[in-house]
Amino acid sequence: MAADYPTPVTPLPPGNGSITPGATGRTHTIAQSVATSDCHVFSPSVGNEARLGYTRRRINRAALLLNGSPSQVLQLTGIPPNSDFSQELPTFSISGLQQLGPPPNTDSRFRTDVTEVIDQLSTARGSHSITAGLDLRWERLDILQPPSPTGLFQFSSLFTDLPGNSGTGFPLASFLLGQVQTFSIDLQQKPIRPRAHIEEYYLQDNWKATRRLTVNAGLRWTLNFPSTEADNQGAVFNLRTQQLEYLGKNGFPRSARELHWHDFGPRLGLAYRATQKTVIRSGYGLIWIEQAGITTPFTNPQFPFLQTVTERTLDSINTAFELASGPIVAPIPITPDAGLGQGVFTVDRSLGSGYAQQWNFFIEREISTNLAFQIGYTGSKITHVGIPDTNINQLTSQQLALGAPLLAKMPNPYFGQVPRSSSLGDPTVSQAQLLKPFPRFTTVSFFRNNVGNTNYHALQARLEKRFSSGLSFLASYTWSKLIDEASSVFDATIFTGPVANFPVADSFNRRLERDVSSGDIPHDFVFSSIYALPFGSGHRLNPGCIEGKLAGGWEVTALISLQSGLPLAVTQSTNFNSFAGFATQRPNRVANPSLSRSERDASKWFNTAAFQTAPQFTLGTSSRNPVRGPGYRDVDLALLKRTKLKEGADLQFRAEFFNLTNTPPLGAPNVVLGTAGFGSITSASDPRVIQFGLKLEF
Repeated sequence: MAADYPTPVTPLPPGNGSITPGATGRTHTIAQSVATSDCHVFSPSVGNEARLGYTRRRINRAALLLNGSPSQVLQLTGIPPNSDFSQELPTFSISGLQQLGPPPNTDSRFRTDVTEVIDQLSTARGSHSITAGLDLRWERLDILQPPSPTGLFQFSSLFTDLPGNSGTGFPLASFLLGQVQTFSIDLQQKPIRPRAHIEEYYLQDNWKATRRLTVNAGLRWTLNFPSTEADNQGAVFNLRTQQLEYLGKNGFPRSARELHWHDFGPRLGLAYRATQKTVIRSGYGLIWIEQAGITTPFTNPQFPFLQTVTERTLDSINTAFELASGPIVAPIPITPDAGLGQGVFTVDRSLGSGYAQQWNFFIEREISTNLAFQIGYTGSKITHVGIPDTNINQLTSQQLALGAPLLAKMPNPYFGQVPRSSSLGDPTVSQAQLLKPFPRFTTVSFFRNNVGNTNYHALQARLEKRFSSGLSFLASYTWSKLIDEASSVFDATIFTGPVANFPVADSFNRRLERDVSSGDIPHDFVFSSIYALPFGSGHRLNPGCIEGKLAGGWEVTALISLQSGLPLAVTQSTNFNSFAGFATQRPNRVANPSLSRSERDASKWFNTAAFQTAPQFTLGTSSRNPVRGPGYRDVDLALLKRTKLKEGADLQFRAEFFNLTNTPPLGAPNVVLGTAGFGSITSASDPRVIQFGLKLEF
């Protein structure tokens, strides 16, 4: 069992700390695990191994808690209660100033545990070694974490502006006058408890086919049972009826997804000894991953069992409410129409598990007794990989081209249906909103929609010298390319509702996202070595006496790393198409953004003139990752000397040089067109660091 109990510095009076974004509070983390195994030999050729393991991790975090509820301590009335954390200090956001109160998701009760049962039977028959077994896993999560359990109060200059002159007011004055523009609170009445179960059955044969050839063949059957929620806390938006269907209610299943029975994964490996010094190896495998595509097995959206309710100014003239009187909000009823005026999640029930295919071909050659060289090709393709949730409640590119008429205000045919707290609840709405596929909702997203694909191809070479004559080294080089449609998967946390924050150019045209991955590193070279200097006792150069003591026992280690820079997405500072449901607007690319090494420096890392702001009602022509950031180069060196003082006593001296060449890795350039310093680099990592150490060992 491992436990961690960090307590941050107090951020408020007596003034011995500071409030910083992302600061949390006292966190208690406990990790526990237990494992046992049993091996039984039935005969000289038959044996069985059974294993049982259990791991559990709990995190309890709390920060900026009051001695009572905000209504008791701060006289803030009208704040609905949560099942927990109702004593948290509310958050006050004042435009242009540091917020007061904790950041989202500060307080939480979190527990996750995994139980695993493995059993494997092995038998040997002539040239065959056969294993068969099963791997069963139960995964559970209990989480109570409303992002803002006592509310977020927002203040701007809106109500202190001079009439007809926006921006002339003072947000702090609005705060002092208690003029709330928007209030929101996240409500969760009980923990969300997702559950998942995975079963895998496998058979493998390691066959010594000939004296030179070994074949490894196997098959694994994976059953990723659709996840459930222990109390059926989950709902799926029906695209046809435009209503929520609740897990386990009115004939709807307890899970949002279906079980697929055909997830078979073949594996094949070949090893062929061509000569006494040359070996050829090749392999292929198909591995089924989680039903969500990657990262998590849980696939049920939790809204409205975790929900956000709001109160806002309805006319930009009158406040949402005066702070002294408090908000008038209530939880959204758990009904089929709970999502009206909000963002909702839908699910593709038929979508199966993600799977990865991997293959390789390598030739290994022994050059001398302690020197070997290997070269080969490796590739992989992931199908149905998880991607961040994207908003499908968006206009098409053809509709977007209609232009300015989309912004015209129209009578809202859903006025009175949609709650007034929603931005869609006003008497008038834009023409664009009425043309969206689901005009009564802000966003509609496919929850954990694993429809992404990745492709990776690489040439790999390695030269290795085993330790001999005081020297060993390993040099490896990879030349590769990684292409995908999304370089980050969805957030694994729970959601109050979907947010169209994944920057796709067009939710209806995923081809625009296919580009080199944000993790693509075309060139990667690493060299590491250890060299024991040939001086002192036992070496060919041994001066003896005190000179031998000083000259002997020295060892030099070195590590050299050289990598290409990572691709970067270029965006523009203003998304003119957000009104139409587009999560981002890329600029137009009018030239090659790459600069030669002689033209490039920290003040201008790429050709900024290659990009122009895309006007409203257009998508922009830039690809997803059109520029590449700075590469990485690092040389580390260490000198180590061991001196034997007497029997059982040694003295060790170390001198370590990190970033020996004093070339700090540069940070990423500014890639937001329209902001100050576009294309420039303003940060870097550590410069050269030197440290010395002396250790006495008995």
